Amino acid sequence: MAKHKLIPELTQKEKERRWSLLREQLKKSGLSALIVYGETQLGVPLHYLSQVWGTKMNMLVFPVDSDPVLFIPSNTIRTGRLLVEQGCWLPEENIRLSVNTAVDAAKLIIDRRLHKDRIGIDSFRFWPVYEHQAFTELCPDAQLVEAHRLFGEIRGPKSNEELDLIQKAIRISDLAHYTFLANLKPGLTEEEAANAANEILTAYDIIDRIILIHSRPELVYPGFPGPTIIEKPNPVTFSPEFTRRLGYGAQMIRAYWWEKPKGEFKKMFELWAEMRQMIEQEFRPGVEITAAGKKIQDLVNQWGFECDKLGHAVGLAYGDAPYITAGPNERDHMEWTILTNEVYAVHPMVRGRGGMPPFSMIGDMYFIGKDETTRMTTALSGLPEMIP
Repeated sequence: MAKHKLIPELTQKEKERRWSLLREQLKKSGLSALIVYGETQLGVPLHYLSQVWGTKMNMLVFPVDSDPVLFIPSNTIRTGRLLVEQGCWLPEENIRLSVNTAVDAAKLIIDRRLHKDRIGIDSFRFWPVYEHQAFTELCPDAQLVEAHRLFGEIRGPKSNEELDLIQKAIRISDLAHYTFLANLKPGLTEEEAANAANEILTAYDIIDRIILIHSRPELVYPGFPGPTIIEKPNPVTFSPEFTRRLGYGAQMIRAYWWEKPKGEFKKMFELWAEMRQMIEQEFRPGVEITAAGKKIQDLVNQWGFECDKLGHAVGLAYGDAPYITAGPNERDHMEWTILTNEVYAVHPMVRGRGGMPPFSMIGDMYFIGKDETTRMTTALSGLPEMIP
């Protein structure tokens, strides 16, 4: 069983790469600082700059021309000294206890004489109104600028250090799937079938996970493992997605079958084979994320099915921005252009027209290279994967 003592895996060189890129981009955009609200996107942006996870009570102020400062709640047991011992990139003197992070961030901006400048914020979408009001009352002349995409375009392309950690997460995912398959048998509940794989994730110090399972052919959406009895010949879809305590995650979804699919199911797995090829061909640097999502949706429609939940980027967390959507009217829509060295999990939930059975779901992770896109999750690649 892994111990919970945090031993940093990223080097100072990686920290300098990130901080330098951010300073360069802020200067190009005419911004004097970036304020990162801790809860933004699962706490990922704050972690990206500090190596500690963000919460809704954290805030980091990153001036272009001086050292960043991290504000944490005054009632927290996570002191500056403890955070530094856990690998925080900020020195202890730059980690400050705060009763009101918005007020203290404003005071820091004033102290650094940036209160009449353009300040980036990541992100208005997550910053509570009352905190925004508290900040602007103290800095009425500061121009706050939404900077989620600006910062996201720095975080999106993965360094070699980051890719190594994503590969580590994929190996954990592989082991969880192999363990699930080895323990899968009729008569177990979904929860019992998932338990051994769940224990694998716990053993590898996974702090955040979602496990979905689908074993009832009449249902068109997976659910959390529960009391449903797994019955042969009903196929079983297994979907663990997770983030390691130190950061970086994985998501691979597989369909496990007792016998070869027939009829509409056979047609679905022919679709999945074409889907894998299409993603490697069409997910390229420079493609708008909604155009990529539309290609997924169109391909599924051409085969006579419909789909939703197309996928998302993967990075420090299993579900990082942007999410893949097919248009601006969808809930998770974000303006985005696919970038070189990004990683995406693509996993449309495919079902019959009108939200009717049959249902199937395959999920893979893809690396967007400069010259080609490659599938990173290659274990148990059968369409479907047969149960021995």
